[in-house]
Amino acid sequence: MAQSILSICNYETKIAPGAYFHLKTDWFESDQEIKTIIIDQDHVFSKLLSLYPKDFVMYLEQDQHGSLYRTNYPLFRREDNDYFEVDWNKKTR
Repeated sequence: MAQSILSICNYETKIAPGAYFHLKTDWFESDQEIKTIIIDQDHVFSKLLSLYPKDFVMYLEQDQHGSLYRTNYPLFRREDNDYFEVDWNKKTR
């Protein structure tokens, strides 16, 4: 049986309202390789699904309370860096 794309997004990263989120994307050459699907969007909230190269999946829910990023690989931020990276050594649980 095929698995739902959202069911593989087991890792969550929460970002406070107004906070900065940047994902280091050095594993592909161009942002044109990312496929983004707008699931729902209005002036208060957004729901987006982004499919990246190397089978990386990110689902974003954003509203007035902040942003919730769900991914199929965990994200981490090294000390003194202002961007997140994908932990390629861990896969969906």
